[in-house]
Amino acid sequence: MLVSSIARFNAAKSMNNAAFGIMQSYSQMSNAVSNNTFGGENNLTMLHAMDKKLSLDLASHSLLYKLASLQEKWAKKHQEMEIKNSFNTFA
Repeated sequence: MLVSSIARFNAAKSMNNAAFGIMQSYSQMSNAVSNNTFGGENNLTMLHAMDKKLSLDLASHSLLYKLASLQEKWAKKHQEMEIKNSFNTFA
């Protein structure tokens, strides 16, 4: 039961980190658009590379969040099964 609890806490921590990463990616995208798009000379290659990098960061953070969410659900189910089995053992 302790292992399942630790797995759930680790999954929650991973979800929190991934959600923060998603927020940071959106913030950086917003800053890139507001600071670079309308400010005189623009290097479109640099803007494209920045957009590509931030899009990949966003996709990876989203995937990490989904994986951590599934890990948390699995650990919760495993923990419930352990509790159920321990009650069946005592009965």
